[in-house]
Amino acid sequence: MLYLKIVFFFAIGLLPVQELLGADLKTIDSLLHESMSVQYDQKEIAIAHVKMARELAKDLDDPKLMARINNQEGTVHYISGDYELALRDFLEAYEYAIKVNSIPEKEYAMNGRALVLMVEREFVVAKDLFEACILINATTNDSVKLAKNHFNLGILHNEQGDLDQSMVQLNTALNFLTNYPKQGLNLMVNNRMAKVYYELGDYENALSKYNNVLQDSLSLTNWEKTFALTGLAQLKFETGHTEEALALGKEAYSTAKFHGANWDLQKITELLSVIYKEEKLFDKAHYYLELSQSYRDSLYDKEKSRQIARLQLKLTQVENEKLRAESDKDQTTIKQNNRLFIFLTLLILFLGFTIYFYRKNIKLKEQFNGSLKKKNRAIEKQKSLIDQQNKNLIEINAVKTKLLSVISHDLRSPITSIKQLLEMRGKGYFTKEDENEAYDHLTTQIQNAETMLNDLLEWANRQMDGLESNPSEVALSDVVTEVLLGYNFQTKTKFINTEHSENQSLQIEIDRVQLKIILQNLIGNAIKFTPEYGTIKVYYEANERFVICHIEDSGVGVDENYHDLINSGDYARIPSMAGTANEKGTGLGILLVKQFLDLNGGKLKMESEPGLGTHFILYFKR
Repeated sequence: MLYLKIVFFFAIGLLPVQELLGADLKTIDSLLHESMSVQYDQKEIAIAHVKMARELAKDLDDPKLMARINNQEGTVHYISGDYELALRDFLEAYEYAIKVNSIPEKEYAMNGRALVLMVEREFVVAKDLFEACILINATTNDSVKLAKNHFNLGILHNEQGDLDQSMVQLNTALNFLTNYPKQGLNLMVNNRMAKVYYELGDYENALSKYNNVLQDSLSLTNWEKTFALTGLAQLKFETGHTEEALALGKEAYSTAKFHGANWDLQKITELLSVIYKEEKLFDKAHYYLELSQSYRDSLYDKEKSRQIARLQLKLTQVENEKLRAESDKDQTTIKQNNRLFIFLTLLILFLGFTIYFYRKNIKLKEQFNGSLKKKNRAIEKQKSLIDQQNKNLIEINAVKTKLLSVISHDLRSPITSIKQLLEMRGKGYFTKEDENEAYDHLTTQIQNAETMLNDLLEWANRQMDGLESNPSEVALSDVVTEVLLGYNFQTKTKFINTEHSENQSLQIEIDRVQLKIILQNLIGNAIKFTPEYGTIKVYYEANERFVICHIEDSGVGVDENYHDLINSGDYARIPSMAGTANEKGTGLGILLVKQFLDLNGGKLKMESEPGLGTHFILYFKR
């Protein structure tokens, strides 16, 4: 039809062919951009634009353009939850892109296929595809596409339950988007980070992220708005704000109905059912429960049809390959017949020998290929075994290094105290009466060091296969008293007053050795950075989830440059500084405190002003 139009206009001299083609291409480009602009809000309109573009492109014979059209249609189907249609479109787009070696469309199709595979929980294949996309986009240094790839990897790790790795990937995506603050992808990344924070139990950061998404009125789509409202409703319900949760849930349901994604509708109706049940409005709870089940059934039916569609698609591809092979064979036969027809008398003997050696060569080649495949399989199996062994050795070495660091770091303080006592006695600083007291201090320090060494060695032996927590019920106040007693010599040497508000009723769930390491580092730091005649206070409070331990000192405080580093979730090493009596450190202390608190479900906050002291707040699980 397009051809007839071109001939007609060209024949009457009203429109050159190139101008007509250019007009159609501009129209198609405009239609695809219109589809992209409403893909998150109005599925039917987005699909209609794609279909119009496909109709215009039908007679253009442009594989690259067809790849682009299929990629856009696959995106719309994926957003609305029609995964089997999305997979079909992405596979067709990939085939078109391969024909003309269009790297951008090929990468887009691979990314789309990986998203669908991730929905089907085929995480290994999806991860390989995402990483292949990263390699492609790294060569062109396309920051937005790299951000998209890392964002998708963040979702994959989140779905697998690896929350720490998910956060790493999401932060990487944000870094790539630093120079692109108006990209809608920013909202997607922040929404997913809020979900991960919620699953980590960090409700404060989750709330902040969700609110930031909803406040961006310029870039916010109904898709991201529904996700953020649903997440906020779940968070409010979890924290006991049922009325707010209900209001947010209703708003999320209304938005989800508008853009029609069954996955969002199933999630929010399920949450509304739970909220109404909590409010004892059982008729409404039952209504939303039935709605949720219907959406769930719809998704299940789509999953079955998607699997059937994939089988049909694979079968079609096999049949196409078979037809292509038969067509090639027919063409070869025709050529041979033509040659035989012309040169039959002269070449019949030569043809017989040719056929004989050709068949023999095929058999030899098949035998060689079979042998080669077996050898390759054996090599791959051996390589996999070696890679796994290397990985295990690296992990064991890393754990051993960490354990040696912990032991050497925690023994430094008591050994330094013993060394100071011996040096002072050797220089004659003590009277006979002082020597007796010093001897008692020395005995106590050696006993403490021995106990600490035994505890650390026993704990280290348990950790050889990887750092982990071995929690038990511990009286927090007793362990603090024990640690303060171990630092008795240091506090007396600097005339520091320690105030401990003991509370025997506070029981926490934690690995006892890791708790001692946490307290020894923070109390040791307080002594290190508190001048003579200063004060150190330890006191407690509790809520429903946590026992909160406060460690305050009247020392020199922490440089403002390190506040964010200490309060962040990163395991960064803090540069070591000399204490008020020129005490030395390694910079490992705060890093160990944060790691062991995370292992035991706790967290750390720090408040400090230079010259006005430091206040560490420790949250332990009750």
